[in-house]
Amino acid sequence: MKPKYQQVEQFLLYQLKNGEFKEGDKFYSEAELKEKFSVSSATVIKAINELVIKGLLVRQQGKGTFVSKARQGKLVKFFDHEKVTDADEEVQVYSIEKENEPRILKELHLENGQDYYHITRIRMANQLPVYVQHTYLLSEYFNDLALFDQDYYSSIYERIREDSGIDLFNIDMDETTEIVFPVPALEQKLMALEDEHQPAAFIKRHSYLFDNKVIEYVESYKRWDYFEFQIKTI
Repeated sequence: MKPKYQQVEQFLLYQLKNGEFKEGDKFYSEAELKEKFSVSSATVIKAINELVIKGLLVRQQGKGTFVSKARQGKLVKFFDHEKVTDADEEVQVYSIEKENEPRILKELHLENGQDYYHITRIRMANQLPVYVQHTYLLSEYFNDLALFDQDYYSSIYERIREDSGIDLFNIDMDETTEIVFPVPALEQKLMALEDEHQPAAFIKRHSYLFDNKVIEYVESYKRWDYFEFQIKTI
């Protein structure tokens, strides 16, 4: 059974998440919570403190506890989507190389002397190159058939699911996005950027297996005039 303070916290969290209180509303007093749950002051204080740490409540000296007006503590989803939704799209595999660059070995948590496969792909929309993706894949998950048929990895995730039974769409990952300027020369060329001063979105991602092993490291460049990013609370 959960400790008393966690039971109180979970009940209060349910009320907060289901609209029992609005942002800025005054919250229960400690005395009200002691009576409501028949618990000690220490239990109430610990439960309230947990919700304060999560950013859901704020304390105001001499006034009481209030529901936070900030979005801290709310779940959000961050996603990008194409500005052109009806584009005719295709993915081209530009190159596949076996490599052992120290910088990438470090990202994949590999030792010096080990190697990986570097798959470079270009995503086209209405014949315009809009996305260059460098996937660095552990050698043990690379299928040598791709050395004879480069298009084998036009869809990397589908191939890995078929070859290894691993669904990279649903495993743990971390991702960061930043704006780069200028865009590296190779990516300028591959995305056919006419203006060398045009920025691009640069995305880095690690995908992890169940044992926290990195199976792939990805570096991607996106034309900034083709994508937009959104954040929504859920």
